[in-house]
Amino acid sequence: MSPRVTRRSFLKAGALTAGALASAGMQAPRAAAAAGDQELCTLLDIRKCIACGECVAACREVNEHKFPEPQGPMPNMVPRSRVKIADWSAPDKREVDHRLTPYNWLFIQTAEGRFKDEEFEIHIPRRCMHCRNAPCSKLCPFGAAFTQTNGIIRIHPDVCMGGAKC
Repeated sequence: MSPRVTRRSFLKAGALTAGALASAGMQAPRAAAAAGDQELCTLLDIRKCIACGECVAACREVNEHKFPEPQGPMPNMVPRSRVKIADWSAPDKREVDHRLTPYNWLFIQTAEGRFKDEEFEIHIPRRCMHCRNAPCSKLCPFGAAFTQTNGIIRIHPDVCMGGAKC
């Protein structure tokens, strides 16, 4: 039995799941626009990622209007010895694309490995996973990050100071 998931086996499993849900009288989750309070998830096929960066650029373009535009200097944090000040709203830091920041919500991580004496490289799109117990929404010292009832993590752009604690 091959551990590889083919398109056919994926579709077959999806059809079986939908049939099982229908016979049990349950409804499958609808698209994100109609989800309401239902929790959402994303499925990525990392075998198809070639690290072209188009998804990073598209994410930035689509979400740019949601990026924080802090006014004034970063406030002093207390206790100062434990909380390092980081202002990610500076023009040179806004362009950082090798990690998650308040201005970059998606980046591509590359890993190399060896399997059965054959080397391989895999590219993994890394983004907010909208965790159930999201530490980022609790870590923000400004209270800008919050979790919606459908599990999606949001950032209040008017409250965010661009400190990247998330």
